[in-house]
Amino acid sequence: MRIVTRLIRDNDAASAVEFAFVAPVLLLMTFGIIGYGYVLGVYHGVQQIAAEAARASVSGLNDSERARIARDFVTANITSYAFIDPARIKVTTRSGNAPQQTFEVTVAYDMSGSLFDSLSILAPLPQPMIERRAVIQRGGY
Repeated sequence: MRIVTRLIRDNDAASAVEFAFVAPVLLLMTFGIIGYGYVLGVYHGVQQIAAEAARASVSGLNDSERARIARDFVTANITSYAFIDPARIKVTTRSGNAPQQTFEVTVAYDMSGSLFDSLSILAPLPQPMIERRAVIQRGGY
């Protein structure tokens, strides 16, 4: 009886019980913030490398040279982007038809098997496949 009375009046025990209720929610929110921060960092990096590769391809004289310049740019600069594994990048290019006179660079990145997968167990995160495009005009001004 004395032990029960002592535990009821003990503020440290009450704090421990309250923390036990709050800690799982706090940890889930923390890991969710970390996961979404990671995902948004990767999304931004993929979009940025696509835009920069498209800008670099402007210097090409024809579409095959533009495609080579875009791929070479991505290969040379992808290591400067945090959270992005260069082995998981795929670059494709496409030319628009005559009325549009455009050249499109598409960068695809697969996040499966990365830190992203580990965090998706704790919080719902977006799909692991990211695809971003950048389009430039190619003459005809």
